[in-house]
Amino acid sequence: WRVLLDFPNTLEAGDIVHIQNSSILARMVRWFTRATGEEKTWASHTAMVIEVASTVLIIEALSPRVKIRPLAVYTRPGARVVISRRPGGLTQREKATVQTKAREYYSRRYGYLKVAAHALDRFLNNRYFFRRLARADDYPICSWLVAFVYERSLGIQFGMPPNAAQPDDIMDYCVRNHWPRVWADSLLTVDQYRTLYDQ
Repeated sequence: WRVLLDFPNTLEAGDIVHIQNSSILARMVRWFTRATGEEKTWASHTAMVIEVASTVLIIEALSPRVKIRPLAVYTRPGARVVISRRPGGLTQREKATVQTKAREYYSRRYGYLKVAAHALDRFLNNRYFFRRLARADDYPICSWLVAFVYERSLGIQFGMPPNAAQPDDIMDYCVRNHWPRVWADSLLTVDQYRTLYDQ
């Protein structure tokens, strides 16, 4: 973390932040978002870099509202972070478009109904049923925020409709499509990197 905090320009606006927390709630998220037969889910939360200045700011949907705060909040014990970037990066214009779209969601109320829909779909082996019905687009959750910003700004979907995307789906998409891992905390071992990124 020291390197990233001292050299924040390692990251860029639009980079996707995959987060694994060790809390009971995070473990429940990983269980609910794992389909039968699927490999163990890694990410329990997702966010996006929105600004890089003297510090790195991320935007994320957290209860009770969408927030912008320093990435450094995830230096706490029990949190692990991997950050991906679209191959080739984003142009300055694309970064500006992504930032503008993301800021439209700032301060919106959290989408508790969407969380319930994701949980209910777990009982249908993660079929896209209840999530399809939860169309309250004014109330984002973490993966919804990132997926909709990318879809509406850049036309990129993470292998599924934005409303269906879950934190680990976004990470799996980045891994499958060889999005460069631009940063990861030191708590991940080399073997875990290879597992995540098939290296």
